[in-house]
Amino acid sequence: MYRYLFLLMLFPFKIFGLEENEVRIEANIFEANEKEKLSIFSGNVKIFKGRDEINSSTVKIYFDKDNQPKKYEFIDNVSFKIHIKQNSTYMGEANRVYLFPKSEKYIFSDSVMITEIETGRRIEGDKVSLDGVSGSARIIGGNKPVIMSFKLNKNLSKTVKTEDNISND
Repeated sequence: MYRYLFLLMLFPFKIFGLEENEVRIEANIFEANEKEKLSIFSGNVKIFKGRDEINSSTVKIYFDKDNQPKKYEFIDNVSFKIHIKQNSTYMGEANRVYLFPKSEKYIFSDSVMITEIETGRRIEGDKVSLDGVSGSARIIGGNKPVIMSFKLNKNLSKTVKTEDNISND
């Protein structure tokens, strides 16, 4: 009986996502420099935080004076699935990613490809900045043009009037 009561007490914590503050890192090698407030993980690095996952060859974590992460730098072969705002899930790849956790800003660079899962929109560019607070984005193409692709709603495409139809109304 007490065992079931204990399990019921734990259940609300899972629902409300209290694990969102927990970061789990898996890697083959770990190095730390207390003086520089820098930790370096290398070799098949996987970082999990809540529902988010970012994988990379190397990750550098820079800490502030309170030993809280102020910047993550993901280097080489970066792949990710992140949730920005409540209804936006992004999956993609880049060669380098910077994450600033306090401001919820991401900067993706070098061969960036991002897909928003809910809408199917896809962005390709050389540098992409996403702001998790405002939901704004900025994409720079570099040597190649920025590419954005999305699907049109079939019902909307049937109701579009041509210039000839508009002038006859």
